Amino acid sequence: IVDPSRPELVRRVDVSEYGKPNSVAVRNGVVATCVASLSRDQTGRVVFLSTSGDRLKTLEVGYEPDMLKFTPDGHWLLVANEGEPLADYSFDAAGTISQIDMSVDVGSLRQDHVFTLGFEAWNDQRDELDGSIRIYGPNASVAQDLEPEYIAIAPDSRTAWVVCQENNALAIVDLEQKKVTRLTGLGFKDHRRAGNGFDASDKDDACQIQQWPVFGIYQPDAIACFTV
Repeated sequence: IVDPSRPELVRRVDVSEYGKPNSVAVRNGVVATCVASLSRDQTGRVVFLSTSGDRLKTLEVGYEPDMLKFTPDGHWLLVANEGEPLADYSFDAAGTISQIDMSVDVGSLRQDHVFTLGFEAWNDQRDELDGSIRIYGPNASVAQDLEPEYIAIAPDSRTAWVVCQENNALAIVDLEQKKVTRLTGLGFKDHRRAGNGFDASDKDDACQIQQWPVFGIYQPDAIACFTV
């Protein structure tokens, strides 16, 4: 991309044997990409490459890894495993976060460097969750229903925030404890207020943006952390 008007393809790296790549992150000459299986009932992979495209290591992570990110200090690589269900809910994997210890050389990485952070602690606390957290899957536990989507990490590399888009929720992760410590709902949007209007129908072939006596949920897809 030396000349932005004429970008040149250097090389392609085929990871189709594992499925479809969803996200890529780079740090200190290491390229990491999370690859989701084409079958939602199979776990995904993180494929590590050199910046020239040589494959260095492959590790198994959770179901349907959707996004990954290195911590600022490079100690951890975090992966949001969305765990979406099959359309008929015949299989509904638990959403998880993979925390990979990157304190060793990539070539020395082993599967036991991957820690799985789940939400099972909230399965028996469903009725106590923030009211704006959406748990909706038929017969799904909280752990199955939560779907981690996108990650932001504190500058000190000690805390991560993970958006669960479909659930209108935020998971807060203590990276030192390797544990999800809190779930918080993202609230509701009052569409009765000025400036919060929307077109409530896709059936009338018209655009009628106005206030309506309903509440919506935010369901953000991405999140970023910054310091002022």
